[in-house]
Amino acid sequence: MLPKEKVAEAMSSGAPATRQIDTPPRFVVGTEVQTITHNPSTHTRLPRYARDKRGMIVAYEGAHIFPDKHAHGYGLCPEHLYRIRFENTTLWGQDCDGPGAVYLTLWESHLVGGAD
Repeated sequence: MLPKEKVAEAMSSGAPATRQIDTPPRFVVGTEVQTITHNPSTHTRLPRYARDKRGMIVAYEGAHIFPDKHAHGYGLCPEHLYRIRFENTTLWGQDCDGPGAVYLTLWESHLVGGAD
């Protein structure tokens, strides 16, 4: 347990969420992926507006603690993390405000595609 006089320092500096894992990433930059349809009764880092949507991996961010499981006491459960580009029309339809994109950083278990 952290002594109370160290709590403010720990909260201001944070802790790294990166982890080493034995499995290689399933996806590479340039892979088209689709997010899963996922409607848990608890919090998830996969926004509802981006569920069951297609996007393109634009960056690999390494392996990180998977908060969807960690927050519920399943341990750190590290997974590969990717930055995904979603076109505005993919998320909001043809009547969106115009060209553009939304970038989301999502964990591997939120994604299907590539080799799937």
